Amino acid sequence: MNAVTAFLLIGSIYLVIIAYGVVRTRKRGLPPRVRLIAAAIQVVVPPAVLIGALLLTGDHRMIATWGTLLAMLMVAGVFLAMCTEIIARRTL
Repeated sequence: MNAVTAFLLIGSIYLVIIAYGVVRTRKRGLPPRVRLIAAAIQVVVPPAVLIGALLLTGDHRMIATWGTLLAMLMVAGVFLAMCTEIIARRTL
């Protein structure tokens, strides 16, 4: 498995988890503050864990490359959570 395939696999799973989590909290009827906290946890924790695992490797080149990609993935997760919340509000 090369780096591109690994990133696409990790990124796809991450974004699906965020979208599913936002819709699930909306369907449960949780208050807006709890939904916001749950979405923030889902967006921040997985990339933070992966960046922590990268830091344990000690390879500075890989940390720089994957750290940037994971940071951009976190930004994409924030936008996905906002868009999913807007769409779920109108459809559910």
